[in-house]
Amino acid sequence: MNRIDTALFLAAGRGVRLGPRGHLVPKGFLELDGITLTERAVARLRAAGIEEIVIVTGHLAGHYEALAERLGGGVRTVFNPDYARLGSGHSLAVGLAASAGEVLVLESDLVWEDRALAAMRDVEGDTVLLVSGETASGDEVWVWSDPNEPTPRLATMSKQRHHRPEAAWGELVGLTRIGPAMRPVLMAEIARATAEKPLVDYETCLVGACRTAPVELVRIEDLAWSEIDDEGMYARVVAEVWPRIRARDRAI
Repeated sequence: MNRIDTALFLAAGRGVRLGPRGHLVPKGFLELDGITLTERAVARLRAAGIEEIVIVTGHLAGHYEALAERLGGGVRTVFNPDYARLGSGHSLAVGLAASAGEVLVLESDLVWEDRALAAMRDVEGDTVLLVSGETASGDEVWVWSDPNEPTPRLATMSKQRHHRPEAAWGELVGLTRIGPAMRPVLMAEIARATAEKPLVDYETCLVGACRTAPVELVRIEDLAWSEIDDEGMYARVVAEVWPRIRARDRAI
């Protein structure tokens, strides 16, 4: 089993697609059964023995700062002052600079069952990306494995299902374990890609970095999970996804 030293939330985004709700609270403060996504994720991470938790903030940063103070016990925030000008690639660089060791990167708008976290710890490899089977969520990011490798390794990602002639290996979930070998490679790729395209996302940077440092893929076919980008996805999570997770995990 691999040790994960730090959980790193990417939570600087402006939540534009959530409309009016996104102007009031960050996406990590959406609630399920009266508990915010961030609070529930922190509880699960702590239950798995991950005590060091870093939240990269930007939009409505005060919400996270107050939450970190209330939760205490290793939860801290780091502010990305360029959150409105630069993309999530830069937010990842800010978070990596403020953390050490083996890092689990999580998108702040996710809900997921415990098997997702277990997979991140159990799979060998320096850097590991989690994918699932098809979710029909309507905003999928498809992941392809390198056909020249004997074990599944990241080749590319795209929101276009037919980006490559062969079938995608799965859907991007939004949990990535980054090891020490990948860290300097990824930091260099983020700097290069951001200079070329300021709003570059972290996924594009990871694809660029995987050409130098391999990214192993682990797939859970029937994983219950979802991101929440807009009101329609929030309604789907409340009605369909969260009940599945709650039934499987029987926990917060």
